[in-house]
Amino acid sequence: MQKFVLIVLFVATISKADAWGWGECPKPEADAKYSDACYKATQPPSFVCNNMTPDEWVEKALESYPRCCAGDLTECKCPVKDYWFFKNKIDDYCAKVGICEPPAIVASDSSVPSGGSVTFLRG
Repeated sequence: MQKFVLIVLFVATISKADAWGWGECPKPEADAKYSDACYKATQPPSFVCNNMTPDEWVEKALESYPRCCAGDLTECKCPVKDYWFFKNKIDDYCAKVGICEPPAIVASDSSVPSGGSVTFLRG
């Protein structure tokens, strides 16, 4: 058994951690939707983030925020939400995700009428 463990460690060392899915997570684009602090706060473990874009992992965090960070965990979909290690870490995680804000939708100049009058939709 010890030989097996040593062989696995040797192969992992030689082949680098990337081959095992333990490498670095992808970096956000230069024109990213969210702040750098938000990407750092919501970055999942490398074996998860290698299969996602940075925007996807932030959006997943923002999606789960109302369910898992409101104090009442009944709506939280995490399979380990009832265990002590989850409860010990969720407050810190929620504080980190709380710094992220959904990207604002910026209206282009062409959406504002230039004739001086603003038309309203009536329903």
